[in-house]
Amino acid sequence: MLAKPLHGWTNVSIGDFKERASYLTDIPNDCLDAFIYAVNKNLPVVVYFDAEGYDYLLVACCFESYIVTTKEKLEVLQFDVGLIGLANELINDIKKHIDEWSNWLSYRNHTKREIRKNKRVLMKKITKLKRILE
Repeated sequence: MLAKPLHGWTNVSIGDFKERASYLTDIPNDCLDAFIYAVNKNLPVVVYFDAEGYDYLLVACCFESYIVTTKEKLEVLQFDVGLIGLANELINDIKKHIDEWSNWLSYRNHTKREIRKNKRVLMKKITKLKRILE
């Protein structure tokens, strides 16, 4: 779902959809917070992504997901992966590149201490989401 972040950018991939996403939003925390809330409350998840020039929404329900994009025109794409599948992908993708995600908002020139703190916050959220999924 999320590629390794680099220079304030990442790619979001679901099915054959692949688009960039910018540091203008706090992608790892926004995604984890939204998925934790949705899974905990048994609700669909909605996550906003800014691609600088256009934006899109991820909406995930039990059995399917949708991307609502305004890149060239309003478009809704449907995918056969649901909330739980995307939640597990999210966990794996953030854990895989936890150091880079811990410094996601690198324009702030985080200190090493702040990066360690960010890493702990992300790991706590990952653990919480994993626990809820079980």
